[in-house]
Amino acid sequence: MATKKDLVEAYSFSRRRLVTAFVSGAPGGREVEPARPGRTIVGGIALAVLLAAGAAIAGVFAPRTPDDWNQPGLVISKETGAAYVILESDQDELRPVINTTSAKLILGDDAEPTLISQDTIDGQRIGDDIGIFGAPASVPTASLLINSGWTACTADERGVRVRVARSSDLTTTPGAGLTVLNHGQYYVVAQSDPAGPGAGGWFVYPVPEQRARGLDQTDNLLQQLQLSPRGNAVRVPREWIDLFPVAAPLDWSAFDLDGAGDPPDEPLPGDAAKAVVGDVLETDDGTYRLVTRSGPVQLTDFAAQVYLDVVLPDGHVARPIRVDSAPAVRSGDNSFLTDTRWPAALPTPLTTDPCARLTAEQGEAPTAQLASPGDSSAVGTLGKGEKDPVVDPGRGAYVLSGGWSGGATGAAPYLVDAKGRADPLGGADAASLLGYADVPAPVVPDSWVELFRCGVALSQDAALQPPSEPKGSACG
Repeated sequence: MATKKDLVEAYSFSRRRLVTAFVSGAPGGREVEPARPGRTIVGGIALAVLLAAGAAIAGVFAPRTPDDWNQPGLVISKETGAAYVILESDQDELRPVINTTSAKLILGDDAEPTLISQDTIDGQRIGDDIGIFGAPASVPTASLLINSGWTACTADERGVRVRVARSSDLTTTPGAGLTVLNHGQYYVVAQSDPAGPGAGGWFVYPVPEQRARGLDQTDNLLQQLQLSPRGNAVRVPREWIDLFPVAAPLDWSAFDLDGAGDPPDEPLPGDAAKAVVGDVLETDDGTYRLVTRSGPVQLTDFAAQVYLDVVLPDGHVARPIRVDSAPAVRSGDNSFLTDTRWPAALPTPLTTDPCARLTAEQGEAPTAQLASPGDSSAVGTLGKGEKDPVVDPGRGAYVLSGGWSGGATGAAPYLVDAKGRADPLGGADAASLLGYADVPAPVVPDSWVELFRCGVALSQDAALQPPSEPKGSACG
């Protein structure tokens, strides 16, 4: 270890060398020249230019708050995503809006949001919240609406599952028919005559009890129509029956005979001479004609089976009168038969669980078809009395809720949202504000709209109010 004396001598030696270096100068007698000052100046200027250019570029690409951001419209916070509206009536105030649907009802579908910083928003006057409590977070665009092709399936003592989907796995059988039961009343669901006023849609035909002198004819009537007797009827909810329009009952009253038991206005020749109004003539070719006051009317296969198996007012069942051929007289008025909307041919029994498919087009009467379910549309284990509305994600519908005639007068506009709710639209401009001004909204029967849960009323007036829970049903 170095002693204190050694350290003192080393320090003295280093000091002498330092003094000698300052006094003697550089080796060889040349002093070291300082660097040129111009180089330092030029480098500093170049660095300053680069820094200035970088700042300019950063300023170009950095988002800035637009000068006119506080005009009436929609404002979105860049940091939080919170939405605010600026109203024409008070441009100095930002009103928080609780959902996009309310913002559209206030500003219209074409309003472009302006993104600004939360710091800028915090420096403004913030008003009370506005918007419709419970409104959809967003609504489908016009291209994603599904206004037709809805399906509704049920099963024996089950509920109803209604689906609004781009495609379905239902199978429709032309001419299919079914016997159903609800609260002690029997009905037949069958396809009307495609050439008749029912346009080939399916109808519900009530089946009144047919008793003749203690003999129950009801099951015989159903079986002659190739349909299940009452013991095999499918027990369905009333909501499902109402998905079809109701037509004439399968009863003698549907024939609307005037002067039953009286001779026709024009006497009939030959074997038919003894026939009176209400009698049926059966020709050798297997056709049937009903004698009316204005003359014989040829019956369809379906109508003939109904007339021959219902109970007449006198408590008897009709017995046809055999004739070689149709009487050579003027045919009677068959408008009563057209008005029944009955099928022309006998139905083909549906052997699966029943489904209904809706067809709706603007300006046309809606129709419903009887169909069989696929795996995705089957009702499954849905409990009796339950309703299960299912809408494809991001989809919905804009329709007018009305009657089976298809008339738009008095029909109420509804939005079916992705949550399976029917939201009534209030005010003449609600649909336009949501972006549906050019959508050809069809008329859909009330019974179909009622399968969905009742939503909330959507209108501009409601969207401008502070949010509050609705009182009572918005669907009336």
